[in-house]
Amino acid sequence: MGIDPVERRLEQNFEAERWTRFIQDCQDLEQLRETALALVQQLAQQKAASAWMATRASESENAKLQMLARMIRQQPDGEEEKATESP
Repeated sequence: MGIDPVERRLEQNFEAERWTRFIQDCQDLEQLRETALALVQQLAQQKAASAWMATRASESENAKLQMLARMIRQQPDGEEEKATESP
């Protein structure tokens, strides 16, 4: 297993395979249509959740950077260089 954050987990691969087989084997057009609409709704919900999480992560990172910038600005003159120098 790699470190790719977008890599699907094993259970996600099984679910995708299950849906693929269902769609390939389905003979009932109405059942296939209902399933497709449900999957579209699920995909839209997942995209909305992903966008919300990305926004929250970005806001959190921005807040951390703003706090760091305030801390740096509050240091007395000359201490900034000491804080960045390596021993």
